Amino acid sequence: MLIFQLAIILLASKIAGDISVRLGQPSVLGKLLIGIVLGPSVLGLVTSTEILKEISQIGVILLMFIAGLETDTEEFKRTGKGSAYVGVLGIIVPFALGFLTGSTLGLSQLESIFLGLLLSATSVSISVQALKEMGKLKSREGTTILGAAVIDDILVIVALAFVMSFAGGDVNLGMVILKKFVFFAVAILLGWKVVPWVLKKFAPLRVTEAVISAALIICFVYAYFAEYTGVA
Repeated sequence: MLIFQLAIILLASKIAGDISVRLGQPSVLGKLLIGIVLGPSVLGLVTSTEILKEISQIGVILLMFIAGLETDTEEFKRTGKGSAYVGVLGIIVPFALGFLTGSTLGLSQLESIFLGLLLSATSVSISVQALKEMGKLKSREGTTILGAAVIDDILVIVALAFVMSFAGGDVNLGMVILKKFVFFAVAILLGWKVVPWVLKKFAPLRVTEAVISAALIICFVYAYFAEYTGVA
């Protein structure tokens, strides 16, 4: 069943992506729409299973990994201020609209705040895919959007933890912030001191694609560490 579902997903996403590009839109838009059509909401040809979730998670990790390889860190530094402005405004505007919508629909104040925060979250992977297809990932605008999306995600996660702690959820705000600080501190330190050493040790190995294999191992270790510490 899984093999058949994968075949359907690949065939439908390629066709839908091609149609989307022919209509002047990024292919990711067509892929999203065909996913809704094939999923349980419409046709139900593809059902969400645990193994399918894991495979899709690997796909997202590799997409973000490729985006990281193509990101100019110097440009990333130069757009830091702009990314911060865009990221903060990207939270304030949807949060305000979501809160007003919730209040209009008769939700409680806490529920309206929760709705606003949910609408403030972004999808970095979709942003990356769209920018890649438009050839803008390495541009100043693309770097600003990517930086803003990362800032947006971090702030929204912390804000959600803060709101859930007030709602009586089993959330320790201090621990959430501490985990994120630990992740970025350790990730930067490893990237600075350990990763180059590991790649140098793998390079002489008499196996196929030794450096690429080492890079993928590091990628998955980082992804696991991020998931463990509550970072997207």
